[in-house]
Amino acid sequence: MAETTVAAPTRREPIRFSKPSILGLGTIVWLGSELMFFSGLFAAYFTIRAHDGSPWPPAGTHLDTVQAGIFTAILVMSSVTMQKAVFEAEHDRPRSAMWWIVLTFIMGGSFIANQAVEWSTLKFGPQTNAYGSLFYVMSGVHGLHVILGLVAMLFLLFRLKGIKGGSRHLPGLQALSYYWHFVDIVWVALYACLFLVH
Repeated sequence: MAETTVAAPTRREPIRFSKPSILGLGTIVWLGSELMFFSGLFAAYFTIRAHDGSPWPPAGTHLDTVQAGIFTAILVMSSVTMQKAVFEAEHDRPRSAMWWIVLTFIMGGSFIANQAVEWSTLKFGPQTNAYGSLFYVMSGVHGLHVILGLVAMLFLLFRLKGIKGGSRHLPGLQALSYYWHFVDIVWVALYACLFLVH
C-alpha cells in the first residue's frame, strides 16, 4: 500500500521591496526640502534669540511644559503605531493595518487638539514680541504638517477599506510613514527649543 505524503503548509512571506518605490523615493526627496525649510526656521530662531537683549523667553511668557511633554510623548509613540501598520501591511493583513492607522490618527489628532487648547489659553500672541512670533510660526507650521498627515491617513483608510490584500497600497503606506516619522522628529526638536531651552 503506497504511503501518502501530506505537504507541509506554506508560510506566507512578508511583502518587502528590495528598493524604495518611486513614491517612497519621491517622498524622501521632498522631505529633504522640508528639512531645509525647518532648518531655516531654526536658524531664524537662534539668530533672533542671540541678538535679542531681553530674557528668552520674555518675562510673563508661561508655557505648560509638562502638558506639552505628555502630548509630545503621545506624538512620538504614534510613530511606533504607524510602523506597526506598515508591518501589518507587509504581512498582507490590511484589516489589522487599518486599525493601527486609526490608532495613529487618534494620537495625532489628540496632539492637534492639545495644541488648539494651548493656543486659546496663552497670554501672549504673535504680535507680542519676537519670541511670540517665532513660537506661533514654528508650532503653527508644524501643526499644519500634522494635519496634512492626518488627512493622508483618512485617504489611505478609504483606499484600504474593502481591500482583501494590502500589498497594493504598501508603497503609499510606507511613504506616509516616512512623512510621519519626519514630522515627529521635527516636533521633538521644536519642543526642546520652544519649551525647554531657556
